Formats: sequence, structure tokens, C-alpha cells
Amino acid sequence: MSEYWRRFTDRRVSRRTAIRAMGSSALAAGLLTVVGCEGGSSGGPSSFPGQTTVAPDRPDVLNSAGAPQRGGVFHTSEAAEFGTFDPHIGIALASAYFPRVYNVLVNQSAAKPEFMVFDLASRLEMPDDQTFVFTIRPGVKVGPNNLGVPQRDLDPEDVRINIERIQSTPEASSYAFAHDYIASVTSSGDSVTIKTTSPYAWFLNRIGLFFNTIAPRELLLGDVSRMTSEAAGAGPFVLKTLREGQGAEFERNPNYYRKDDATGEQLPYVDGIDLRVILDRSTARTAFISGQLDRYVPGDAVEAADLAGDYVIQRDPNFSYVAFTMNHERRPFDDPRVRRAFSRAINRAPYVEIVYRGDARPNGLVHWPVGSYALDPAELAEIYQPFDLGEARQIGEQVGGIRVRMMYPGETFLLEHDKHLPIFLQQMKDAGIEMDLEPLSLTNWIDRYYNRDYECSLALNQIYETPEIPLGFHTISGPLGDGSYVQGLGDPEIEAAVKKSRETIELDERIRAVHDAQKLIYSKDPMMLPLVSGYTYQVYRSGVHDIAAGVGTTSFLLNTFWKET
Repeated sequence: MSEYWRRFTDRRVSRRTAIRAMGSSALAAGLLTVVGCEGGSSGGPSSFPGQTTVAPDRPDVLNSAGAPQRGGVFHTSEAAEFGTFDPHIGIALASAYFPRVYNVLVNQSAAKPEFMVFDLASRLEMPDDQTFVFTIRPGVKVGPNNLGVPQRDLDPEDVRINIERIQSTPEASSYAFAHDYIASVTSSGDSVTIKTTSPYAWFLNRIGLFFNTIAPRELLLGDVSRMTSEAAGAGPFVLKTLREGQGAEFERNPNYYRKDDATGEQLPYVDGIDLRVILDRSTARTAFISGQLDRYVPGDAVEAADLAGDYVIQRDPNFSYVAFTMNHERRPFDDPRVRRAFSRAINRAPYVEIVYRGDARPNGLVHWPVGSYALDPAELAEIYQPFDLGEARQIGEQVGGIRVRMMYPGETFLLEHDKHLPIFLQQMKDAGIEMDLEPLSLTNWIDRYYNRDYECSLALNQIYETPEIPLGFHTISGPLGDGSYVQGLGDPEIEAAVKKSRETIELDERIRAVHDAQKLIYSKDPMMLPLVSGYTYQVYRSGVHDIAAGVGTTSFLLNTFWKET
């Protein structure tokens, strides 16, 4: 798992840095930031007009209108290179379009875990906590293609061959998951059975990732290099042309199985997607305003608000954050009082107001974008992470003063880290805590962090779509299970509580287990303190209607949007 995380981290970071260096801080929607409207909010701008919030187990709807119209091409842009369309290897821009071309078995929303889309699988049965029996939907038919793949229905054998390929391919993005957690895959009749190595609460989240999409087996058993620039699948669209560095064209798959629940009509409504690669955000903005694009990704809430009026604004939680990490293996962080002093010295309100201009929310140990898994904001502020400068100063006096050496990635704008740093330092100064600073290059910081060679760090974090890794930080084996980056306190109660959250299959019970684990960790004075998570935005032309939102990248599987023609 650690090698995967490091590879994914390095490539994401390098791409994101390159995008910003080229003048665009916009991220490829659904690739580096997970989308999903939040409905109402506490803190930050209120919901924009045209947003309809439904229930926790259903997607929200943006810009709802009358009877959908069929036809037209949806024009959009992204600020990244494509990479390969190999559904198990690619991690660049193409990976955001895997669900447009291929299928997943099921997909559980990261933002609304109560909502699940059954795609290639029409039904799921669980005879026990380690056995998942998926009934494969008839009629999920491969679209027209130039690769010689028959226009046939996908079947259980396709699933088996795809998963076994992931298990046996170390460079696959989900290799660690498939290798560590999948014990066997068997197909029989219209079903495929996956047995896990142990009860694993996050199995459905992991199997539904877009890196685990199911391609026709003819693609995998033939020359896989063909998937560098071509694809064939049973998803809603067919990849027609790909021009690396320029763009791609997708056509409506005439064989696509899914119908709109509201109208009974075959999806998608649009005839295709025209995707342009535009690395400079100002150029993309100009193209959007002039009517060349139907969708644009602004840099922040202010720019989004400037565009409000004639456009449809989608407000999306960002599943990443900056956190303060303490290495309890080194003094003075082996003393829980010191860890508590830092916790009490952190006031999250200035990060919300200054860094994000009010467009963010405080995080607990499990960040708020993962929906019902997060603790109640009022409980967090009043009980588990109260800001108390007096207590922080008092603890400092009790322990004879606090002075620590903090490393951090210098010269980076990732996650607005540069704006977090001065606020954090001032808060520690106000609490009487002395900080010796150690700025590092991004590469050196990652290496030091990975090897636990630090006292404390103001740390970047990747996108976490479940509580699994955030809670893993507080276990003795660390976030990746191999002791890298950080080790938890080694407390038997914490280990048991996190283990329970990882093995509880039933959703409501799992939510309670995740809450209980967080509360217990707080009682032991945790060594990792997430700060806040903000929002990202997408802007659509007013002629684009019925945009599924609020469910993260799960919306890519719904394809209910349509365009006035």
C-alpha cells in the first residue's frame, strides 16, 4: 500500500504543481477534487440559486427544468494531460473519464454514503461478512468501437478477469486493495462472487472506485498498449478521438443500458462530450464566457460568485486538508499534555475566514466532507476540540515550557498551505509555544514524513473518501498499515475501536463505530489534528439542466444532465 500511496502522491503533486505553474489552479473535476454539492452549510456562502437538496440517500439536482431535450454536444475543458485509458493503470485526466466509458460493479457515494448506484451489478447479496455475491445486469452492452471488441453484453467472466488482472499487476492503482483484501473471485451463471480475506467495511467503496472499472475481457487479453489512446466499453459514452495535449471527443453509446428513472428515456441525453485541454484558467474562463464551453472551473468562491446570475453554480466539498501531525515517539509529544496544548491552541475559525474567505468548515479527526461519518460540528467545538488559549498556556507552564522543531513543505501552494502556515505560527506564539522551523523541498518533506523522521509537521493530505485512512493515522500501523508516515499511540482501546470501524459492515452500525472511535481517540489526546476542508466550484451555462450533484464522483454514473439545443 505504501508504494501505491507514494506513487499516487508524487504524480498527483507533480501534476498539480505543473498546473499552477502554467497559470491555472483549477483542478480536473472528479480527478483531484471530489465533487458533490453540500445542500445547506454552516459557514461560507449559502447555496447558490437553482440547487435543490434532496435526501441523504439521493443525489441533489442542479438547475431542474421541464421535460429533458435530447441532443447537443456538451463542451467542457480540463487542465491536465490524459495519460492512458487503461482503466486499471491510468491516474491522470483519463481516469476521471473511466466511468464515462466503462462500468463499475457498484459505487457508494463518498459524500452521501447512504446513496449507492448499482451499475454492472443489479443486485448484491451477502451470505456472510466476507462474501459479496453480485448479480450481473443483463443488457450492459459494449458500444461501437474500432478495436474489434464485439458489441456484446458484459458477463461475470469479464468481472473475474478484470479483478484478477488488478490482483496480479503491481502497477495497477488498486493492486494493494485487490492483493490484500480479495481472497477469491469466482463466476457462475449470472453472478460473480468475491470473497474477502477478512471482514472489510470499506470493500464497496474500494471496489466501486473508477480504477476498478470493468473493461471487456478482449481488451485485457489482447495488446493492452491499445488502451493508451483508445477504449471500448459499455459505459454511457464511446471514446471517438483522443489528441494528447489537445482534447478528446466522446459520442453517446447507442447501446447504453441505463434509463432515466424520471422519464423512462434512454441515457445519456446529450449526443456527446467535446473535451478540450486548456491549462490556463483565464483562457478557459474566456472560452466559457464567450459561449465556447458549457462548463468552467473557477479558482474560488469569489470568482464563482462573480459569474453567478446567468450561470449555474455547483459548490463541492474538497476531501483534502492540511493537518498538524505530532510524532509521539519523540519528546515532547510523548506527553499527552503537550499534544493537548497544541489542540487547545488551534482556533480553526481564522483558517475558515482568512484562507477560504468563509468558504470552509472545521474538521474533526474524520473530515466533514464524508457526510454522516463526521462528528457533529457543535460537539467538536464544545467537547472534543475546543479552542482554549488559557488552557494551552497553563499546560505550557506545567511542563516547563514547550519548544519544538516543525518541518513543513516550503514553497508550495498546494491546499493553500502557504496561507495556513502564518496563521498556525501566530496561534502557537499566542499560546506561548516556541516553534523552530524547518522548511523542506516537497520531495524531502515526503521522504522525511514517510520515514517518520520528524518531531512535528504541518502536513498536506491526499483525498480521503472514507474514514479509513484518517482513522488509520491513529493506529500503531499507521494510515497505510506499514508504519509509514506516522504511528498512532499504540493504545489497545484505540486499536480495537478502529478495527471495529473497519470490520463493521452494516452502514448505520459502522457510522456509530466511526463516531465512537473518534470520541475515544480525542479522550487520549490525538497526535494528528486536521484543520479545515474547503470547497471547489463548477460553473455551468444556464442551458444545462438536471445536473446530478451532492454525491461526489458518483454523479458521473448518472448522466441525467441535458442541454438546451
